[in-house]
Amino acid sequence: MIKTLVAIEVDLASSMAIRYACQLGNLINMEIYPVYVKEPPPEVPTTGVGWVRRTWEREIVAAGKEEIREMLASEMESCPMLQEPRVIYGDREYELLKIVEHEPFDLYVEGAPYPFTPANIHQRLHHKFYQHLGTPLIWLRLLRKINQMLVVCQDPAAGKALLPAVRKLWAGCPTPVHLGVPPPAGYGEDLRREVMAAREELEAAGCQVAVKEIPALAAGGSASEVTKNYGLVAVSLEREIKKEGPQLQWLSQVKSPLMLVLR
Repeated sequence: MIKTLVAIEVDLASSMAIRYACQLGNLINMEIYPVYVKEPPPEVPTTGVGWVRRTWEREIVAAGKEEIREMLASEMESCPMLQEPRVIYGDREYELLKIVEHEPFDLYVEGAPYPFTPANIHQRLHHKFYQHLGTPLIWLRLLRKINQMLVVCQDPAAGKALLPAVRKLWAGCPTPVHLGVPPPAGYGEDLRREVMAAREELEAAGCQVAVKEIPALAAGGSASEVTKNYGLVAVSLEREIKKEGPQLQWLSQVKSPLMLVLR
């Protein structure tokens, strides 16, 4: 069972995140746990104790529950793997970090940063929450039918990091997996061996796997065209990735749902 945490707010990106998680739950054995962290509005005092502050917090949580109930009404009826949403009062990053540190989740899903630029992606990934996140995360820019998955294998380290996550998530799933590699001139024997080993392991886990040469994975290639027909694109990044690096430039062009494995 894949336990999935979906961080939501009352916005379009969160609605897409929930709908996508439900779509994913129709393909694999999954439970979906929405959480809405309701941050205090400006008029709420940031200091003080006692019944006045506790009353503020209860009222804010109650309002949050009503907002989320309306947003999730249709999904709750059609998505049996969707659990009752949790509404928490407090700082979003702090509360989400507390959840993932104390509860055993396998996947984290949320709306993608906006605008989806290299600088904004870099800034988001360097927040404390993402630096401590130990599970794969999926970012949603657009909803896509999950007809096939692309696993981007640009180097041996990426392939090694992605394999356990893809195997755990996709084991037994009939939706095809493509292991995307650069043209032969763009990679060496180490990557070839890593990709062949990954293919064997995924096939042993019941996945339908093919190795696909993708010219756009070479230096300077465009990601938008090659990823547009995939319902999920999996990429591994170093946690301390540089803002000016070509990987973030490439990543910013991906509009398909994006799974990141940080290493």
